[in-house]
Amino acid sequence: MKITKIQQQVKRSDRYSIYIDDVYSFSLSDYQLVGSGLHTGKEFTQQELDAFLQESNYGKAYERALNYVMIRPRSEREIKDYLTRTFLYPKPRMYKTKTGETRIKKQEVNKESTTCMIERVLGRLQEKGYINDESFAKAWINSRQLTKKSSKRKLEQELMSKGVSSEIIAHSLQGQNELEKENLKELVSKKRRLTKYQDRTKLTQYLLRQGFNYDDIKTELE
Repeated sequence: MKITKIQQQVKRSDRYSIYIDDVYSFSLSDYQLVGSGLHTGKEFTQQELDAFLQESNYGKAYERALNYVMIRPRSEREIKDYLTRTFLYPKPRMYKTKTGETRIKKQEVNKESTTCMIERVLGRLQEKGYINDESFAKAWINSRQLTKKSSKRKLEQELMSKGVSSEIIAHSLQGQNELEKENLKELVSKKRRLTKYQDRTKLTQYLLRQGFNYDDIKTELE
């Protein structure tokens, strides 16, 4: 098998399409291509081709993961779950037949090689500092305190659901007790402006659902 063309993609200028015997075979990112040593006229075996196909999939998965963490900070479990459902259990593909009928085709996945690829992506993200549950926990707490005035218990539940360890959660929530009282005070003031929460029982029930302590709520309302 011989590479007959290497072409920069139109929609993705940072990726290059590799053609083998005049047929598109796979694509690589610019940094992958530089490190691959591929060039027009290079010949290789099926085993070597399989290795490049895996490298191509790795590059795509890494880019997808980068885009995912750029939207907002993510915990390690969030990233791993995203990669797992995207690449290990991909959605079936829809396509149209020559007669115009819509069909669904299940995508076949090599679970062993895909699992290894996911672990490799996670490892690179960790090396680059994109996976750090301590930084994630701090960012999550700061964001919630700015926008929702969350209770300590609520923050703990949210971080646990993101897969953050109990040790990191406990360390990140140190010093939140005083802030919690301020948050409760602000939340009570805000909710009391609404007709729905003129009733003390309803307001109390709402604040309990937000994770605030009953005694603190009673003191604030009085």
